[in-house]
Amino acid sequence: MPHSSPLPYFVGAQSLHELANRRSRVCVMNILGTESAQVTPLSNAYSGGNIVAGVQYGSTGEELETPVGPVPVYGSVGEVMKNGHSFDTGVIYLPPAAVSHAVSELCVRNRNLERIIILTEKVPVRDSRLIRYVAQNRGVDVLGANSLGIANSWDQVRIGGALGGDNPAGCLRKGSIAIYSNSGNFCTTLAEYLKTRGFGTSTILSSGKDFYIHFALAEFLYCAENDPRTKAVLVYIEPGGCYEKQALDWIREGRLPFSKPLIACVTGRWKSSLARPCGHAGAMAGGSDDAFAKEAWFDDYFQVPPYSASHPQVGPRGVRVTTIQDLPAALGAVMASLGEEPDFPAQGDLSLKPWLLNHQGRPLPESLRLEPVTPLAPYDRQLAEANRLVGACLVRESMRNASSATRVDAVSQQTELHGKPVLDLIDRPFSGTCLFALLRQELPEKSIALADSLLNWLSMRAEERPLAVSPQGRSSGCTPNAYLGAEVLLSGNSRGLQEMVDITNSLIDAFFHEIGPEALPDEALLQLVLATIDPLPKGEVSLRDRAWAAHCSALLKETKTETILTRFAERYSALEQNAPQQTNPMTLLAAAILLGWALPSLKSRRIPRQTAVELGVHLCMMGLVTAAGAEAPLWPEGEECHFEQDFVATLFRSLFGRQATDSERFVLNALLNLTVSNGPGTLSVMGAKQSVSAGNSIPTAYAGFMTHTGVAHGGNGFKAIAWLLDVFEEHDPYRETGHARDSFLRQLAEEKAREFLAAKRNARGSVASPEPIPCINHPVFRGQAVNIDPREERLRSLLLEKGIRNPFLEFYHDLVEQLYAVGATRNVFCVNVDAVIATLSLELFWGQWQSGAITRDAMQDAVFRLFLYGRMPGIAAEIADHRSRGADMDCRTPNEELRHVT
Repeated sequence: MPHSSPLPYFVGAQSLHELANRRSRVCVMNILGTESAQVTPLSNAYSGGNIVAGVQYGSTGEELETPVGPVPVYGSVGEVMKNGHSFDTGVIYLPPAAVSHAVSELCVRNRNLERIIILTEKVPVRDSRLIRYVAQNRGVDVLGANSLGIANSWDQVRIGGALGGDNPAGCLRKGSIAIYSNSGNFCTTLAEYLKTRGFGTSTILSSGKDFYIHFALAEFLYCAENDPRTKAVLVYIEPGGCYEKQALDWIREGRLPFSKPLIACVTGRWKSSLARPCGHAGAMAGGSDDAFAKEAWFDDYFQVPPYSASHPQVGPRGVRVTTIQDLPAALGAVMASLGEEPDFPAQGDLSLKPWLLNHQGRPLPESLRLEPVTPLAPYDRQLAEANRLVGACLVRESMRNASSATRVDAVSQQTELHGKPVLDLIDRPFSGTCLFALLRQELPEKSIALADSLLNWLSMRAEERPLAVSPQGRSSGCTPNAYLGAEVLLSGNSRGLQEMVDITNSLIDAFFHEIGPEALPDEALLQLVLATIDPLPKGEVSLRDRAWAAHCSALLKETKTETILTRFAERYSALEQNAPQQTNPMTLLAAAILLGWALPSLKSRRIPRQTAVELGVHLCMMGLVTAAGAEAPLWPEGEECHFEQDFVATLFRSLFGRQATDSERFVLNALLNLTVSNGPGTLSVMGAKQSVSAGNSIPTAYAGFMTHTGVAHGGNGFKAIAWLLDVFEEHDPYRETGHARDSFLRQLAEEKAREFLAAKRNARGSVASPEPIPCINHPVFRGQAVNIDPREERLRSLLLEKGIRNPFLEFYHDLVEQLYAVGATRNVFCVNVDAVIATLSLELFWGQWQSGAITRDAMQDAVFRLFLYGRMPGIAAEIADHRSRGADMDCRTPNEELRHVT
């Protein structure tokens, strides 16, 4: 087709201004699609209503509302023309496979068509060739594909995508610089950068970076040469394609007239090491058109080294920069060398202006220290609203097979709780572990005594309300998970639990945004809150509650851990002292203590508000399980409260019915911490998560945890007790000591290994198989000669360091070696953590067992409860995680994962 450009193919536009201006009239294809429906209304308003119609295949008669009036929508381009709408520009938002059809329809149906802008990425190469053929023969300029459109800052027009963002009038200032960019988003960024040196823009083109660029650099430079508004051209180039080399060669050869300066930035060096395309479809990796090659093309054209602060040299043709931060300075230097002034006074600068800062409590040198700035509107308002939110704001998602609380390391196979290996918790106080599971950060050492006191008080409080079913369940022969699950299930959303939740919510509303470096002095804030806070919930108050409150107040002072929250609780309770109805002083003080511990996690957005509010509910469940699991009352009426007792001592009494020695407390504390979690895929965790997924309350979720444990999971130690009692029925390992006992244990292990081997041989050819020996067959790693459970290994070494040598545990280690030695197993099985629970528990019971003071069933029951007690913090972490992140019904199994068995 005849044309007046010097290029060897058709170029219709003779200047940049012709590509988009106030006379342009536009028809948008797929106008009601998701992207178009968001961008087109603003573009239409900014451009003075230049969009005359839209096409939505199969949807004649609809309209797209815009700020300057509705745009009519038709089912085809033919209908647009029949209804009298004249346009010269088509914009295509269609999927890749439909683009060539839309181009053909536009060219055939509209004889006045001058250009098409294709926003679609990854148009097939075959279709791109067809588009090129049709458009060249029809005399139509095509911009794209993968373009974000074109903008004319002088006429305030943008056609296609979102150049200039949500505020094109503020971003696209009238000026003398034309921008050509392979990246659509960087068009807006570059326009903003230029304003820092006082330069605005004439025309901005997002060329796109598809496999085929229809309006490439040569065409753009030809139009820029003929555009009197444009004094210089800024180009942003990505790897892939030889369009730039072609344009620069034609300029040097005189085939492309271009006399204006160029400022170039080539990006994507990192892509040269990749073996496949990455990013835009046309930004190929490697080859002779990578970033290094393109840098060389421009440097050869400019004949000066790249511009930088240390080498601020520019040439008559312009200069290349290595980073976009240098573009404004390089442009200023080029324009100054030509005697050109900026378009307007410089606006802003490129210094880092953080809206949010967190130095993680670390001192920084002056050169690195930053101060936050107030964001531009509307972000200032949005950030202020975000800062008023309490805690983390998490996106709901399917948490069926996911957890942010626990994981099993793929290499070490160690379970981690909030990134901390469970093995590292062994010698931490168990009460601290209970809080760490929920707060996602460890309590300070000086707060552990308070944590013990709160959990002890909650176990006492659970006893004061008659336990519903656990005594009956125990007498009926139920397993511990059954009667404890029933107990927590029946606790429901009791008044005591709701009081704690309501009080915590009130404290957050009153104090959260008032505590900080700019807050009122504590006394002034206390007086203000006391005068303005809504009445807190009233509840039952016992003498014991008052005694615990007095103890915790004294402990706060003694440990110097008072906060404005605890002082408020004490002051509020003092004001109510003579009132007929009062807020329970211990409930209020407990809520204040817990919220004080949660504040750092809330401020740093580690946990959401919901978790902080429900802290007390989780601890109530732990107290209830502890009390319900005990055969005899832990806190009998009339007896003095054991204020100084730690929570592990209380758990010991719940399990064994007596006071613990120091070494026994150490052993139990370690056992409990080891049992906290075995990863998010265990049955006990899935039971809790599935209950949350069904929309249940926290007590019901704990019941889900209980119902998903059993003799196989959680009760394996239960089975081991029974097996060990049979093994040692006629042997007391404590009759011998030292080498004599070691020899006796090895002989006994060899005897039992040979018995097991004989049972295996006798079972060959029969349906029945020998009863497996509990606690030694998992985990076993394929190809590993000797298997070790790292949890058991760590605890055993700690015990030996303290001079504690458990004969039952040592027997287990002898046994796995003898099973291998006699040929009963192909490798040395591990002794797992369930064996530790069983053997250490049996040692604690052995004296009572030998004297006939305890039954076999009672021992097995206690071992099962020990597992449940230890697993509670891990379950609490998973429940809190799923309640704050998960979606309703997200634990359902998809149909495609199900199979029918016949």
